[in-house]
Amino acid sequence: MATFQSMISGRNCKPNPVVQLVPSQSLTAGYFLLQVEPAIRHGIKELEGTSTRHAMTELALMSYLMGMGFEYRTAKVIVESWETDDSLLAQGLLSE
Repeated sequence: MATFQSMISGRNCKPNPVVQLVPSQSLTAGYFLLQVEPAIRHGIKELEGTSTRHAMTELALMSYLMGMGFEYRTAKVIVESWETDDSLLAQGLLSE
């Protein structure tokens, strides 16, 4: 077993393996970008009618929910439903 000192000095350190959640699919930046592409397109479309802050907030929330396992459509419905949450609006978190 490696000691703390050898771990921080880099000795006896093994690189972490790439975890594969989907058979034969490595978890690369390209893979993740493809997963959130629908949310990115939604955020760009939102820029046409809302503030940049609002569009980016929606994009971030949808991407987070997708990372938690929700499908894009479900994540979008959840985030859109939050836009009518009076407490979030009062705090200015999802305001236009």
